[in-house]
Amino acid sequence: MSKVPENGEEMASEASGPVVGEAAQAEASPVRSRPSWKQVAVAAGGLAVTAVGAVVVTLVATHNSARMANAAAYAHGLLDGAKAARDGYDFGEDDDYFDEDDD
Repeated sequence: MSKVPENGEEMASEASGPVVGEAAQAEASPVRSRPSWKQVAVAAGGLAVTAVGAVVVTLVATHNSARMANAAAYAHGLLDGAKAARDGYDFGEDDDYFDEDDD
């Protein structure tokens, strides 16, 4: 019959004693204080791939939005030119913007 302590704690089994724990640690691989060069290389490569991917995605998104903005500006310019022509603007007269006397 097993003896149960009065304070409610379970009795430790003989297999989990300090001698068995030391033997298990001796059989395990040695503890390393720093990662191996392979782990560092894999982590650095993963970080580099992630950074390059983020840059590529950002450039693609920026390029697409810039193309859309340029197309919209071009269309608005065409509409403004058509409206000016309809309102009777003389495109052949001298324009202050291109005045050569400002030099």
